[in-house]
Amino acid sequence: MRTSLNKIKAIEDYLLGSMAPGDVLLFEANILLNSDLIDDIKYQQSTYSIIRQYSRQNIKAEIKAVQETLTTAPQHRDFRQYIANFFKKH
Repeated sequence: MRTSLNKIKAIEDYLLGSMAPGDVLLFEANILLNSDLIDDIKYQQSTYSIIRQYSRQNIKAEIKAVQETLTTAPQHRDFRQYIANFFKKH
């Protein structure tokens, strides 16, 4: 179990560029010798991509909810008017 966590950490450090230069050379040599490592790197890159996409979708949904609240809630009427006036002046 610990070995797999170390492997994941090493791949993460490599992908994020936080690995020491000497360690990068050793890791890249290991990539050349171990075809399973190439697959593991691709899987981890795919995982990061999925996480980024999911995060973007969540942020967009939060922004949309805030926008909806600001444009429809009665307590934000003054704010809406302030923004509208700001754009009228310029």
